[in-house]
Order: sequence, then C-alpha cells, then structure tokens
Amino acid sequence: MNILFWDIDGTLVKTSKSGIYAFEQATHDIWKQSVDFDKIEAAGMTDNYIAAQVIELVTGRQASAEEVAALTKRYEELLPTQLYARGGRIMPSVREILDYVDEQDDYLSLLLTGNSKTGSEIKLKYFELDYYFNWELSAFCDTYYSRIDIAKCAAAAVEKLQHAVGTHTIFVIGDTPNDIACGKSIGAYTIAVATGHYTVEQLKDCSPWWAVEKLPNPSEFAEKLRSVNS
Repeated sequence: MNILFWDIDGTLVKTSKSGIYAFEQATHDIWKQSVDFDKIEAAGMTDNYIAAQVIELVTGRQASAEEVAALTKRYEELLPTQLYARGGRIMPSVREILDYVDEQDDYLSLLLTGNSKTGSEIKLKYFELDYYFNWELSAFCDTYYSRIDIAKCAAAAVEKLQHAVGTHTIFVIGDTPNDIACGKSIGAYTIAVATGHYTVEQLKDCSPWWAVEKLPNPSEFAEKLRSVNS
C-alpha cells in the first residue's frame, strides 16, 4: 500500500491569501488591532503557531493556549467568506493525480497539514477535493504547534493501518522545508513541489527524495513512486 500524505496550502491549492486575510480580520475582531503579516512566519507552519505569533505581536507577550484557541476559532469562522471573496486555484496535476490514485487499490490519500481539521475541511470542500481523502486517518494541527508532532500523529495512524492492510510505503508531499523535515522525521519518502513560496533549488537544499517544479502527470507520478521498490 502506498500511503500519500498531502500538505494543503501551496501543494494541493492556493487560496489567494484567504487564510491570511481571515487571520487579519480575526485579530481585529478580538484584539481591535492590525497585524503586519510580513513579520509572521506562515509558510509551512501550523495554524496554532501562526496564531501564537500574531498574539505575541499584538500583546507583546507569550500567547496562552486559550487565546490561541479563540483566535483560530474566529479564523475558521471567517475563512469561508474570505475564500468565496478571493477564490484561489488547484495546483497543476493535483486533481488528475488524485483521480488516478483514487481508482487504484494500492494507494491511500491522507492529509498531513498544519491546518486544523475544520480549516482543512473548509478549504478542500471549497475546491471540491475533500472526498479524495480519508479524514479519519489524516493528521491536523489540533493542539499541536509543530509539524513534527503532527507527523508523529500521522505515523501512529499508519501503524494502526499496517495491521489491517500489511506492508506500506509512506510518501509526504509538500511545498516547504517543514514538509520535508516532518516527512523525514517519520521515515517517509519526501516529495517537494515548488508551487508555494520556495524555489525548487531551495527545496533541493533540504535533500528531499524527489523535488519538482510542479507535479507531473499521473503516469509519471506513479512511475516515480514505483521506482522505490524497483
């Protein structure tokens, strides 16, 4: 079984900064302040980590868990409106690859993302990609701040799956160094795609198993994955 763990933002879709605008509005709603997102590290980070940075900027102190939860909840409430206002797009070859692997018996598509489960559902339902993924076995930020911790959760889910389906090969597909790092932390084959904020050269510096400018057609994608066992 080939387990494909997909990142969302910059890998599956781009949301035209809908998430950033939702965080900006949520910050204003709760804290009555604006925030300079040029000072926020967002690419490859979890929603919780982003929220904690925002709160620290506007308050000048470390965020509490309750404050992070409140900000991310308000962000999720605002996200649908921002998505419908700003749109976005599905990344090249994504739907074609998801269609292909969905028809195969030896592939399973899961999510490994810094988004919350609610945020992930909102984004992927908007782009009509949600039905491709097994949501029960996917991994989201929940209470986690680190992508490595989310990856460990993902690995635990796959370990349970192994008892049901036997031997498997894990691939983590993402567009940031953090995706590569979290994939390596669970022994996965990492596929880095330069459709986000990082160039393919920058991603290659992180030594992924495979780095591409954009995802290829399904046949080429499947052939590359088969090379693991050839």
